[in-house]
Amino acid sequence: MSVDVERVDEGILRLRLRSWQGALVGYEVSTYVVRGVLIDTGPPHARRALLRTLEQIVPRGAIVTHWHEDHAGNVPALASAAMPMLMHADCERRLRAHPSVRPYRHFTWGRTPRLGSPLQPFDPAPLQILPAPGHSPDHQIVWDAERRVLVSGDLFLGVKVRVAHASESPRVLVASLRAAAALEPRLILDAHRGVVRNPGPLLAAKISWMEETIDAIDALHADGIAEREIRRRVLGREAPVGWASGGEYSKRAFVRAVLRER
Repeated sequence: MSVDVERVDEGILRLRLRSWQGALVGYEVSTYVVRGVLIDTGPPHARRALLRTLEQIVPRGAIVTHWHEDHAGNVPALASAAMPMLMHADCERRLRAHPSVRPYRHFTWGRTPRLGSPLQPFDPAPLQILPAPGHSPDHQIVWDAERRVLVSGDLFLGVKVRVAHASESPRVLVASLRAAAALEPRLILDAHRGVVRNPGPLLAAKISWMEETIDAIDALHADGIAEREIRRRVLGREAPVGWASGGEYSKRAFVRAVLRER
């Protein structure tokens, strides 16, 4: 895996983590350094390349948006090097529990090693940590109020994201998106979409699409339509990642997540 360092703005670096595995399945992940703070640690496959890069950048600490391996995959390595870190308590709990992941995730990102080292406390001021659940219960975003820059983890990802984990909470995600939009960010730094400029209209479009999609799923369910048929009518044919993941990350899982919240 390689790391390309790009200067986004004054005091903002984007670390683009690329691998042949990610290229094969169409996924790339970025971490960011904002005001000297590393935000997310990238996947386990990137450990060596990331550590080499950080020897040059030398961040003052790290923030982890959530526990998924493409974001928290190198927390154990950084913790063992005594880098100060801040994350949600549930994120730390999961990393210490060392959850297993399905083969498609292991192939694309690798499995995060068990977190065994103690975490050194970290104050990221003036950056603010804001809760933004929905994608996962522990999901957080990072807000630079002075520069109106939002590091969004997996909050945004795109306007019409038709796949999800069944464990996600789409209605909660809409509330988190509304809270993020109310900040009126100038830039969004997205883990997979990269730098999103003038994000206001895109956030509004995503909120609108998600609300319409949730309402359509609810209406068909109320009419007694089966899950598979709801998926077909609202979201279309199953995506390749749905088949590759055994349904864990899929259009049908999106439907199930909406219905689970009812």
